[in-house]
Amino acid sequence: MGGPPDQIFHSLNMSWQNTLRVLADNKELIPEFYTDCSFLINAAHCDLGTDHLGVKVDDVELPPWATTVREF
Repeated sequence: MGGPPDQIFHSLNMSWQNTLRVLADNKELIPEFYTDCSFLINAAHCDLGTDHLGVKVDDVELPPWATTVREF
């Protein structure tokens, strides 16, 4: 039954795994990925809802090796 929160980009790792497994799941990186990754943070604290598992959607989840957006 998922809704819009399930469709929001919220995990770099999940998106990467989907592009490897699902041929129809193509991604195009925006220029900010190469310069300023602050767009990965929900700085305005917008209520983005919860996904179908009941997990609150907020900042984009970084890969395990990156502890901060700057490190990513």
